[in-house]
Amino acid sequence: MTTPQRKVILDRAREMFSRQSYHAISLAKISSSLGIGKSTIYHYFPTKQALFTEMLKDSVSGLYKYVYSRLDKDQSIEEQIYGLIKAVLEYFEENQDVFLLLLRERMDFLDLESIKQQLDSDFLAEYDRFIGHFREMVDGCKKDGQLVDVESSVILASIFGTINASALSLIRNHPERRLTELVDDCYQVVAKGILR
Repeated sequence: MTTPQRKVILDRAREMFSRQSYHAISLAKISSSLGIGKSTIYHYFPTKQALFTEMLKDSVSGLYKYVYSRLDKDQSIEEQIYGLIKAVLEYFEENQDVFLLLLRERMDFLDLESIKQQLDSDFLAEYDRFIGHFREMVDGCKKDGQLVDVESSVILASIFGTINASALSLIRNHPERRLTELVDDCYQVVAKGILR
């Protein structure tokens, strides 16, 4: 159950971890930024690792739910790919801290084995379902001759890599612009690379 205080702590942690590395943020910094005592954070999260894991789990879950709610498996492959790109960019536009957090997590935690193992066990099933959904879509469309016959992971990397790289570039170089401005361009790049 998420109480209002717990949600405030998770939201502030997400904001802070998206801007600085795991090592740079302490529970004391988070509690100080909220104007609460560390004991309040310890009431909900016994360690920084527990807070980080819960915050990351909450962030990823929000992204997945948002994307799923905007896709229709009965649409054409073109519409599904366009819808996927649009949904991810819309979510990241409204939750830029989640986008930055997920990129930072991938870079910062390559060497932190204990956290990586916990994250792997916590997220493996949900990640497998999310990617599995799109892998099934890609595999089915490859069988029907709608997509080029290359490894499905390459197609998925093309889609998600294009989204992530273009979003990061826009955030860094043109923070005044909206991520959703990239939807059509991302679709064109992905579709010309994988659609027949």
